[in-house]
Amino acid sequence: MRRIGVVTSGADCPGLNAAIRAVARKGFELGYEVIGVRNGWKGLIEDDVYVMHKRHVSGILFLGGTILGSGRFDPFSSEKEFGRFQKNFNKYSLTSLVVIGGFTSLRIASRLNEAGYASVGVPSTIDNDVACTESCIGFDTACNFVSHSLDRLHATASSHHRVMVVEVMGGGSGWIALMGGLAGGADYIVTPERHTSFNDIVNHIEHRRSSGKNFSIIVITDTAQVDGMPFKPGDTPQTGVGATLANEIEKRAGIDSRYTVLGHLQRGGTPSVVDRVLATRFGYEAVELLKRGEVGKMTAIKAGLVVPADMDIATRERRRPPAKLFEYAQLFY
Repeated sequence: MRRIGVVTSGADCPGLNAAIRAVARKGFELGYEVIGVRNGWKGLIEDDVYVMHKRHVSGILFLGGTILGSGRFDPFSSEKEFGRFQKNFNKYSLTSLVVIGGFTSLRIASRLNEAGYASVGVPSTIDNDVACTESCIGFDTACNFVSHSLDRLHATASSHHRVMVVEVMGGGSGWIALMGGLAGGADYIVTPERHTSFNDIVNHIEHRRSSGKNFSIIVITDTAQVDGMPFKPGDTPQTGVGATLANEIEKRAGIDSRYTVLGHLQRGGTPSVVDRVLATRFGYEAVELLKRGEVGKMTAIKAGLVVPADMDIATRERRRPPAKLFEYAQLFY
């Protein structure tokens, strides 16, 4: 009998439970035993696993987070830890793993597959930076939260004639800032892919004011770089880039400014319809990959279809937003 382990690894995001549910239910349908691995890879390091049944995945479709728990631990961190992983993998007679996670987690899954531990992946990260797929689980929900937050901030910014700087997550990419900012009507978007200068931002604010628009919404990724700012490229100051930018706009340009850090609110909460359905499709197809023996692959969405993609290729370089998205954003500056 096949025994498949299910792991949620790395940072959490909305839709993980929907994916777990689909993997388990598809596995049950095929007569597989499904083993839940708790707290990311630590479950197979610390012997913390359990046999899953239908009751374990009942009523979890709409829940945020992950019923399995997660973590950023790497089983390749030392020979000792990898040895413990091997011991428990064999102890529970696992035949394969379904790894639900982001770029780094899927990279680990690819390495495990190469080491002889059959693995398939399900891309899940609000950062949306896994290559070979057009979207990852959790990204749509995060963007919805950002756009809804900007809707609210527009009201208070226009009432007080302020600049509102909104800091969002991104993991080194500008996907959330661009998509959330476009949907929420941001007036300026700053991402790691394209540097901008402090003077460009101030000039844009002043141009809006001269044309009768007495407030501005600026969205900035937490790892973005702004030339002329009091922190070095690549650094994230303790106060955060959003706070620093807002403070500098007020201090150096004399424009009333405030900042909001959306932070981990972007990761939590109920998954959107898009993420629930994507997670369900990905979980189902991940088990289909195992059934066909297509290990070393991950599920991917392309032109509306779920297709297999090579995990090694998908995790060699992080996926960046296309130039067209920046063109769309600049149209509304």
